[in-house]
Amino acid sequence: MAVVKQAAVAKQVAVVKQVASGKRRALAAALAVTLFMTLTAGSCGPGEEQADDPAPDVSYQEEAPAPAGSEDPHNRQSVVQVPKGTSPRAVEFADADTGYALFSTCVNGQACQVGLVITLDGGQSWVPRKVPFDDATEVEMRLGRGNVLLLRTAPGGWYVSKDTGHTFKQYPLNPPPPELNLTEPRFSVGCLDGTVDCAARQPMELTDDGKRVALPSHPSGNQRFTSLVAQADGKLWLTAQSVETSGSVPPMITVSVWSSADGGRTWHAEGTARLPQQSGVEPHVVVAPDGSDVWLAANQFAARRTEGGTWVEASAMREVAEVYSAEVLPGGLLLVASGQGVWTVDSERRTRDQGGRLVFRLRRLSETTILGYPAQQSGEVWLCEVRDKNCEWSRVAVAAR
Repeated sequence: MAVVKQAAVAKQVAVVKQVASGKRRALAAALAVTLFMTLTAGSCGPGEEQADDPAPDVSYQEEAPAPAGSEDPHNRQSVVQVPKGTSPRAVEFADADTGYALFSTCVNGQACQVGLVITLDGGQSWVPRKVPFDDATEVEMRLGRGNVLLLRTAPGGWYVSKDTGHTFKQYPLNPPPPELNLTEPRFSVGCLDGTVDCAARQPMELTDDGKRVALPSHPSGNQRFTSLVAQADGKLWLTAQSVETSGSVPPMITVSVWSSADGGRTWHAEGTARLPQQSGVEPHVVVAPDGSDVWLAANQFAARRTEGGTWVEASAMREVAEVYSAEVLPGGLLLVASGQGVWTVDSERRTRDQGGRLVFRLRRLSETTILGYPAQQSGEVWLCEVRDKNCEWSRVAVAAR
């Protein structure tokens, strides 16, 4: 019996060893398969070439906006995704939210490296746009009304986009595209042929298709028209000036003002203003978007229209020289950009606007937003949000990553 039991035990041990050996072989085979799959993942089979990863500057979908570098809403600094080594050449805004920044670096005889970015939130964040050329030796950017973006390149010509830079249409350098005219104000005084020196400058409108069209009529007489603007509801304001000479008094400038509520078909006289003749002085009319306030502004001169239709000089402007532009603020104030910085002016005094101290030129974007440009094109502009009687300035700045 003992012999039989020993034989049975030996047989059971042999079976157990055989099972264990089988499990080890199975485990080893599984590990080998796993290791092979790990080492060969993403590799190629025999005769196949390994695919390269996409280049880091290739985008197959719109990239997320670059976050602003500052959390201060009044100092919107951003580092944006553009080719390395490029510098900002211009920043422009179409409205309070939509803006563009052009970057480039150009070496004589070689194609420029160019980058274009767009913001849809007032400069808080920026998204790159692909430019439609790669051989430009010169490049510049302009904006026109109606969501028109223009890129001028040499030798490629003009590229026009009407969908915030998603697509472009190419035009030759000459003649330029009609959309180029849309970079100018809708209403102005100028030459119908587009030149700057003609026998008689006329009040005109630039239509949405880029054509210059004379207004239906203008005030009679031998007038030298100087400015034409429109308020938000379409009412027009027109100025002309003449020089009065007399042997007994210094020459005086007389500025006549008219308004039209029917698109220039008829005109209503809005009084005259007189001032001493000075070099470079040509008062232009400046009107609030709602028409509630109208001014004349020029170097060392400003006058405000009263409810009675007369013009009263703001004597505080007599010491403000090199006036580049002006816009109306609520509360009877004029915002003036000059070579001495930005001022707010009323009928009695002027006050320096420290928030806009680096601004040299103004452009109104809407009733509540004014764009301020520095003395030279760079990677920054200022947005003024009109609040009560003041500008709440925000600096918008971009730099290359």
